[in-house]
Amino acid sequence: MSEDTGKIIGKLLRDELDERERQRLLRDKRVEERMRSQWETEEMIPDPIREERIWRRIRLAIDGRTTRRVWLYKAVAVAASLLLLVGTGTIVYWASHQEARYMYVIASGTRSIESVSLPDGTLARLGPNSKLTYPSRFEGGRRDVRLEGQAFFDVAKDPGRPFTVRTDHMDVTALGTAFEVFDQAAEDKLEAILLNGRVRVGFGEGGAGGRREVVLEPDEMLVYDKRTREARVRRVDAATYSGWREGVLTFVNEPLSMILTRLEPWYGRKVECPPSIAEKYRFTFKVRDESLERILSILSNTSPIRYREKDGEYELYLRPE
Repeated sequence: MSEDTGKIIGKLLRDELDERERQRLLRDKRVEERMRSQWETEEMIPDPIREERIWRRIRLAIDGRTTRRVWLYKAVAVAASLLLLVGTGTIVYWASHQEARYMYVIASGTRSIESVSLPDGTLARLGPNSKLTYPSRFEGGRRDVRLEGQAFFDVAKDPGRPFTVRTDHMDVTALGTAFEVFDQAAEDKLEAILLNGRVRVGFGEGGAGGRREVVLEPDEMLVYDKRTREARVRRVDAATYSGWREGVLTFVNEPLSMILTRLEPWYGRKVECPPSIAEKYRFTFKVRDESLERILSILSNTSPIRYREKDGEYELYLRPE
């Protein structure tokens, strides 16, 4: 395998391939041969749960809302085939035991909420534009999953094996509890919200700020600013914050800065807003099936804030006096 092809596989596993690299990988003779061989020799063993999940994704893909997610599943299959071919270990597939162990990737699209039952019985619900990676089975004394974006977890009790959600900037560990994690790569602030039980949240980087830990009680939310490295814990109604699980975003006297971090991944659109405006104005409202422009129009009609569309994004500013 050439060094260039190896780099493409690495980007594939990180979901960073551009369209040209995807097409090049799919045209690779070894990929084609391996996929044909698997198609012709693999036993078709039905899995009702997996079949229903795949069928749901096919129906959504027909509406044109999940193109990227569909590719992601193809990408994992291709990666597994290539890495089997060259005989190397990977996070997608390895056969160090008699039974193969896989890593699964679940991704959600714009205004799409995905639910999945993890191998230990933990229920996870992904917010829009999020990605969860987890193993086909948890081994050893830990249960670790990796999250990019937003998800709610109802953790199966297993005192002997801590359950940990890892993101780029935060680790949230629980023994048996329900909590939400929010860490979008494009946002400065990350959050952990506890519905019940107790969780230990590790956050921050090395250096001046140092690595810190906080234990949250029910209805507490940790907000950590990745830019300033400031952290604070405040009391909230956790059930209201996690209402997005039922397809409803609820904001009660929340600053615009927090509201925008929820609206952007929900609609898949960027909304630029100066900090002087985002931190000053607060709003109370619910979002169900309204368009983003409708929401911005309502904000504009109830405050001095105005908006305009620019290069596919929205920009907020104050009404001239």
